[in-house]
Amino acid sequence: MFYSGAILLCALLYSMPMVAQQAGGDFQSQLEAMHGKWFKAFDDGDGATMDKLETDNLVLVLPDGQIWPKTGARGNKQGKGDVGAQRILSNVTVRQFDNTAVLTGVLTTSGATERSSNGNMGTTVVFVRSGGAWKIASAQWTASTKK
Repeated sequence: MFYSGAILLCALLYSMPMVAQQAGGDFQSQLEAMHGKWFKAFDDGDGATMDKLETDNLVLVLPDGQIWPKTGARGNKQGKGDVGAQRILSNVTVRQFDNTAVLTGVLTTSGATERSSNGNMGTTVVFVRSGGAWKIASAQWTASTKK
């Protein structure tokens, strides 16, 4: 009886859907810092750093709805982004699902030149843990419709 009860309990536990866990402050800070480093590398044209922070099959969804798949290493081919821009994340929530974490928040950009726009965008960034390191696998930005 005990043996069959243990098997039933294990089967029940393994069949339950994965439950999101709110990430702790240190983990959230780690992912926010990684996000900041990623954007700084973008603005500086530092493709090598971006490659270290991204999965090889990264996919971005831009504010205009365009989908940008990473097709190869950025290396020294990455052009400069918007060096004058300052980007701040706020209203951040991080939820962890085993080896995946989802960061949502508001990205505020100021001091931007014509390459990017100033203002607020909703953002979702998906991180995956591979080989003990967290990497950015996907990101999406949604422009605010508020005037």
